[in-house]
This record gives sequence, C-alpha cells and structure tokens, in this order.
Amino acid sequence: NIWITPDEANLDPDSGGLVVFKTKPPEDWSFREYNAQAEYVEEHLLKPSGFANVTVPYKQNRAVIFDSLLFHRTDQHRFKPGYENRRINLTILYGNHGRNNDKKQKKKKANDEL
Repeated sequence: NIWITPDEANLDPDSGGLVVFKTKPPEDWSFREYNAQAEYVEEHLLKPSGFANVTVPYKQNRAVIFDSLLFHRTDQHRFKPGYENRRINLTILYGNHGRNNDKKQKKKKANDEL
C-alpha cells in the first residue's frame, strides 16, 4: 500500500494508516472465506491472539509492504473534508500465495487419475 494524500489532510497523525494482524487464515480457506467472515475471524482467530497487530500510521508517500495473507484493515481515520483531502491508497499486489492453486492442482491430478 502507498498513501498519497498530503499529511495536512489527516486530522489525526497517529491514525489513518493500516492495521496488520499477526494472524493468517486457515490453510484451506478460499479468498471468499477470507473476505466474507468478519465476525468469525474476529471471534475465533483474532481474539485468541489478543488481536496482536502492527499498526502503521498514515504518512504521505509511505509504502507498507506486508504478507497480505495476514488479516489487515484500514485504521480508523479522520481527514479534512473535500475531494482533495480524501484518503487515497494505492494497492499493489504481487506474487502468488499458492493456496488455491495447490488445491486446484490436486483436484485436477485426482480427476486425471480417474
């Protein structure tokens, strides 16, 4: 993630960034499960870890590079009103975590063996 809105727009310099929890989803979860079970994730995965996280405050031109399999969310934020003060985040994804690809390859191999 790269933040490009000027720092002056952020009314609370200690917030507005990114919260990266130190917990990953179960190995067999799909992208959909990862993104659609917020209550379950909070209660059964994050709470037992004490919500352990690293919170990175907002700063213009700051890049945050992290393993995106870790649960993460935008920190609470309060920016000045107006179009030019909106919190703008650029997200760049790279790599292949392999979880779903491994499952697809195993399924294909099993089907090929039939």
